[in-house]
Amino acid sequence: MVDVSLAGRVRPVSSPREQVLPLLPSLAPLLPGGRLQRGSVVTVGTGDGTGGSTTLAFALLAAASVAGSWCAAIGTADPGIVALAEMGLDLGRLVLVPRPGAAWPEVAAELVDEFDAVLVCPPGRTGSGVARRLTARIRRRRAVFVVRGGRGVWPEGSDVHLSLERGRWDGVDAGHGHLRGRHVEVVSSGRRSAIRGGRTGLWLPTAAGVVAPG
Repeated sequence: MVDVSLAGRVRPVSSPREQVLPLLPSLAPLLPGGRLQRGSVVTVGTGDGTGGSTTLAFALLAAASVAGSWCAAIGTADPGIVALAEMGLDLGRLVLVPRPGAAWPEVAAELVDEFDAVLVCPPGRTGSGVARRLTARIRRRRAVFVVRGGRGVWPEGSDVHLSLERGRWDGVDAGHGHLRGRHVEVVSSGRRSAIRGGRTGLWLPTAAGVVAPG
């Protein structure tokens, strides 16, 4: 479980009355208003087996962490600290719970109470009751909740769904060369007035390790 003393030291630096958290400029076209709406659930998945969903999920937290928001990631195992730093995350504002096991919903509930943004990678499909309770808590505490795995693991309708498609690596020609960057297309959709749907090209990441429009 989460160290309660730690949770008490990382109370959000921004007020829940502030309705949005910032995004990296390259990700702004993916979400309504170019910001993360507090009290919302964002799911990130793949439409055709394209990789990069974990990278995109962490990238959604980068600007918020730099702006001073505390962020947490649950169940991501070893996400690659160097890569996260290159992507723009403030590691001093990020708490990792890599292997919560079956207790991940309880861990998520605790962190939602104390952090501005929480990323979860459930080990399988989330039960409907668990998803409903967490969603209610997220709305009440005005946290941003990012679920990697998308609709296949989160039975409740998300406010915004991001699906990665048509992924390709740059730098390899006929089996030779060095991987320099990964290009993907991200299809965004949502409910209510959140988003009407769209398609955005991204380098996830570039050769320099950052996220950039593509």
